[in-house]
Amino acid sequence: MSGVVRWKGYLDWILSQYARKTVKNELKHLLRVSLYQISFMKKGAYHIVNESVEYAKNEHGPFVANFVNAVLRNFIRETDVVHHRPVPAGIHTIENLQDSIPLEAGRSQISNLSIIYSFPEWLIGRWLKRFGYDETIKLLTNLNKPPEFSIRVNLNKISRDEVMHRLEDKGIGTKKGRFLESALYVERIGPVLKDELFKKGLIHVQDEASQLAGLSIRSEKGGLILDACAGQGTKTEQMKEQFDVQTIIAMDSEIKRLKFIAPTIMRVIGDAACSPFKDGAFDAILLDAPCSSFGIIRKHPEIKWRRAGKDIAAFGDYQFNLLKSLWTKLKPGGHLVYSVCSFEPEETVFVVDRFKKEEMFILENPLPLLFNKNMEYYLSLPHETAMDGFFIARLRKI
Repeated sequence: MSGVVRWKGYLDWILSQYARKTVKNELKHLLRVSLYQISFMKKGAYHIVNESVEYAKNEHGPFVANFVNAVLRNFIRETDVVHHRPVPAGIHTIENLQDSIPLEAGRSQISNLSIIYSFPEWLIGRWLKRFGYDETIKLLTNLNKPPEFSIRVNLNKISRDEVMHRLEDKGIGTKKGRFLESALYVERIGPVLKDELFKKGLIHVQDEASQLAGLSIRSEKGGLILDACAGQGTKTEQMKEQFDVQTIIAMDSEIKRLKFIAPTIMRVIGDAACSPFKDGAFDAILLDAPCSSFGIIRKHPEIKWRRAGKDIAAFGDYQFNLLKSLWTKLKPGGHLVYSVCSFEPEETVFVVDRFKKEEMFILENPLPLLFNKNMEYYLSLPHETAMDGFFIARLRKI
């Protein structure tokens, strides 16, 4: 249940108020799920308690069941959630933030925000320093919202309006992309994955920010393109659809991911850190590099609990080394698009600035048809763009 993972920090704080002893992980997860249902779902609170207690009794015995019963009923009684359900913290206003989490003497602003918005303290402290209080609140609020899903329409085969019409006829709400004709947002992704449109390759699941990265390659007709960290080939197939390229090669280090890519695309097992291709082989390279993935926390809330502060710098070093390795494979005058689904400086502008000290290149506007022609890179901050967090830079080799 993604909601439980999203609000784990908040739920653990609640649990700490009612459980005065260490709770084993299996039991802690049961209590998290129960507290989440009571706090955030339209379900009878005491019905949830009865189900949880019965499960605990069957799995762990009467002693544990009594403990679960006491924790949940005390929480219900003291917060009066039967009559006044707490509002999910992600949609609190700044004015009523403190109503749900009482301030305690000695607890810092970072600790309070960590509880209220259910994010690690180190990450909140980092963003407060970078963005300031108000912007950090907007960012946290955005990242706690249920995710929006975008699909890419294969405009070579079908129009976006036709896709909208066919999905809405089946009760799936849609809205047009913010920037791209190929982007379409759907209110539910499950039914879309079962639809004939998806099965026939007329639409693909791809966030609009990710589509912008694929669009940035803009290769000349007849050019040879490398998708250096292709994964399952989402951007590879996008580039194949949108550009008249002679050959595009999808490379990834794991064959299980390459199997998802259409057989009409050349697939190569290889590591971008030590590419098997000869120097100067490509007219264009897309490096959608492995990263912290903080830009997609809405879709994958577990990321905020798995990462540590040291991981960001480590990813930055790895991304820099990937750039160095792939740069020699690019023809003079060719271009490399560097993108990550992160908005942290160590993985974005710092990587490009560091690379600039070693190689000669020109930073070109990656999306001149959409944004200011003087723009050297594109940065999507989720609370500003309402898309995934993303960074895109286009480097022209001198």
